[in-house]
Amino acid sequence: MAIAEKKRKLLEEFVGGKCEQCGKETRLTAHRLRRDWQGGTYEHRNIKMLCNECHKLMHANEYSNVQGK
Repeated sequence: MAIAEKKRKLLEEFVGGKCEQCGKETRLTAHRLRRDWQGGTYEHRNIKMLCNECHKLMHANEYSNVQGK
């Protein structure tokens, strides 16, 4: 389930419009630290606001950790 656009914008404003990983100023995506299948929600304490590039890297790293690479 995706985060509501209104909530995403509020979270983006909360972090100053900058990616929490690289600091790039761009449209941000809410990344759940604890995944939905693990019971993770879109509460602020479970979210890191990331640019698209960092978000893709985060998921690539999660996938490689699951695969044992």
